[in-house]
Amino acid sequence: MKLVIVGIVIVVAVLGIVASQLGGEFETVDEIIPAVTDVDDTLVVSNVDVASVVDENLDCMGTAKCFAGIVSEIIDGDTLKVNGESIRFSLTSAPELKGFGGVESKNFIETICPVGSTVVVDEDDGQVLGSYGRIIALVYCNDVILNQELLDANLGYLEERFCDSSEFEVTTWAQKHGCASGN
Repeated sequence: MKLVIVGIVIVVAVLGIVASQLGGEFETVDEIIPAVTDVDDTLVVSNVDVASVVDENLDCMGTAKCFAGIVSEIIDGDTLKVNGESIRFSLTSAPELKGFGGVESKNFIETICPVGSTVVVDEDDGQVLGSYGRIIALVYCNDVILNQELLDANLGYLEERFCDSSEFEVTTWAQKHGCASGN
């Protein structure tokens, strides 16, 4: 419970800074974040007005969905929710939470990109049908690609079977971890 309270305090502080940088257009934190809830010691943020916080000039590959949003929940090491939508990391898998390394991979993602962080989601053009209702995407957070960071930290693995269908196969990080262009 203490972790949740600390998380709420951090989110409120960050939002206060964002509001002040936007010229004080907001009178209360509630106008920025209308709903913060505590679910099983996971801080969940919803109903955030992202347009007022994020630059709309996004630099994404391809033509599939590309949007900015706020991390509302970290599900595990390779899945998070952005504006309430479930996002699965393209080409990258992490162990299940109950498996060896699962909690560590989730904690790693939470450290880099905690709930309340602003992200850019670049949907994989080769996998627009998604997976179990999730958007499959590259996720940028705090100036890093979460997909790549998980692999670089050896807390996940490359899903090579999707290399030939992913637009991200040609990226340096995907090639470094096993995608070979032209597979």
